[in-house]
Amino acid sequence: MRAFVARHRLLVAIGSGVVVAVLATLGILWAGVRSGWFDEGSVEGTTTGFEPRAEPRPASPGEWPEYGLDDQRSRSNTSLRLTPPYRVAWRRNAGSLLEFPPVIAGGRVIVGTNRGRVLALRAMTGRRLWSRKLRGRVASSPAATRRLVVMPTTQGYVYGLNPATGGVRWRVKVGSSVESSPLVADGSVYVGTLDGRVVRLRLRDGRRIWSARAAGEVKASLAMAGNVVVVGDYGGHVSAFTRARGRLIWRTTSPGRAFRGSGRFYAGPAVAYGRVFIGNVNGRVVALDRHTGDVAWVRVLGGFVYSSAAVSRRTVYVGSYDRHLHALDAVTGRPRWSFNAGERISGSASVIGNLVYVSTIARRPGAGRTYALDVRTGRKVWTFGDGRYSPAVAVRGLLVLTGVRTLYGLVPR
Repeated sequence: MRAFVARHRLLVAIGSGVVVAVLATLGILWAGVRSGWFDEGSVEGTTTGFEPRAEPRPASPGEWPEYGLDDQRSRSNTSLRLTPPYRVAWRRNAGSLLEFPPVIAGGRVIVGTNRGRVLALRAMTGRRLWSRKLRGRVASSPAATRRLVVMPTTQGYVYGLNPATGGVRWRVKVGSSVESSPLVADGSVYVGTLDGRVVRLRLRDGRRIWSARAAGEVKASLAMAGNVVVVGDYGGHVSAFTRARGRLIWRTTSPGRAFRGSGRFYAGPAVAYGRVFIGNVNGRVVALDRHTGDVAWVRVLGGFVYSSAAVSRRTVYVGSYDRHLHALDAVTGRPRWSFNAGERISGSASVIGNLVYVSTIARRPGAGRTYALDVRTGRKVWTFGDGRYSPAVAVRGLLVLTGVRTLYGLVPR
């Protein structure tokens, strides 16, 4: 009997020791996860697959027709020669939050508001030309051609509007909410939906051409990358679909910490130099080969990256919740400079001439600011006392700055 009790106590002691050891090991592993032991961190790139001739093309100085300027979403027009100091030529209160910047086409500034209204203003005077109430809120920028304004809403509709009058030429339901700024190319409109679809519509009448399945909710805008369109999703993936039929060509998962998932892509991609540049809410900016989706480099920043990148002069400009605008080498991902804006950066930067513009999302909306920085050094050149999300678009002789609720038409003094 005594031997049995002794063996029982021994087994209990061994079992307890095993449990303690397992718990200690799990504790160490958890501490390691929290400390980033299993995170490969930043990965420096090389010139492999880098295409120097694929520099973002200077756009027409008279138009900024869609979110990100062009179909590759470069957010960069170096042909413009706009420099501060500026004077306010006009201002227009939009009546509600301006979460996304306007577009400029045909001499009109066109913007959507959170209350589901689209406004068209005369570019050089700010005079209101028309206003159109849509079904649902507007959580994206429009796209404009000389014959049509394309505007999605959170009710799952995509509208085709007459740019001269705001009259509805067509309206189609594409599924759930659309917060993806429309990509206009190939005589088509490409948008993503919150039920995880990528949809191509015919521009002239809105007829659906194809629909493809992403790996999660799509809030970001799409970008053109040769024969494919690319987009990030809330499943933490970047996918490339053929323009012609919507066939999936490649899909890449965002790098991140082990056991914590890949994070979400709220930011949209920018395409240049044969690469796709995109930020994730797990604090990473990733460069992918546009042909294969292979990771070219990874740069870990100090906070969420909601900001879509601007690309110019072999540099990637991206804001972060770590309160900095970062300028990264497009070849290697290595930091070139960073600017401390003093508040979180959520919206996307714009490169206009030799300056990069960025706004801060202050905890008190009225405290947001817009900065213009030297693209080469990050030196602050100019400050404006309003701003929140994506700061500025421009055409020859006019900078249109997006405040919290107000659009400003700025001209050089």
